[in-house]
Amino acid sequence: MKISAGLSFEAQLQEYQLVFELLKRRLRTSYVTQVTKTISLDDLRAMYRMIHSGRGPRPGITPTIQAIPHYRESYVYMSLFASIYRSASLLDIKTKIDIPAILFAWDFFCESFPNHIREHRPYYKIRPANFNEAWIIAQSLTNGLAVIEYCKDCHGDSLIIQNSDRQLICQICAIDRKREKRKSRQARPSVPLIE
Repeated sequence: MKISAGLSFEAQLQEYQLVFELLKRRLRTSYVTQVTKTISLDDLRAMYRMIHSGRGPRPGITPTIQAIPHYRESYVYMSLFASIYRSASLLDIKTKIDIPAILFAWDFFCESFPNHIREHRPYYKIRPANFNEAWIIAQSLTNGLAVIEYCKDCHGDSLIIQNSDRQLICQICAIDRKREKRKSRQARPSVPLIE
């Protein structure tokens, strides 16, 4: 650990602890650099390798929030995560990312779905599938690419993603309407053919 002239020793220890918690959950180093003031990218990569038995951070472009939900059902889980994050936050999440709240929300989300969270592809319907996606959701709530809205019909929180391929409506209600439509089609009595 290098001593930085700008921060007290205690502040540096707190920063290293925070970075450790983020890297332990496999957050991309490009996101971690937005949080740390004193730790270089090379040091972050070295820390990542030490934490994860020599494996380095994942390369590649970072996904956008619009690319995360491939299934309409994914919105249900994303809405749940966003709602947990908002409830856990002591800050206004529309103006600032609350890192302790993201950590809490992610850990709680993982405990709620213990055998469904996948670090690597294929991800299936439960999203966020990894901590990077959880971070992207929180970041999108801060920069206005997503909002949490209360749905008057189902009385739940719904994550609305701007510029999404889905309508800007409660996807939970959309799933229910689709399910009801499917049931009504199956319940129609068959009309005998007149011979």
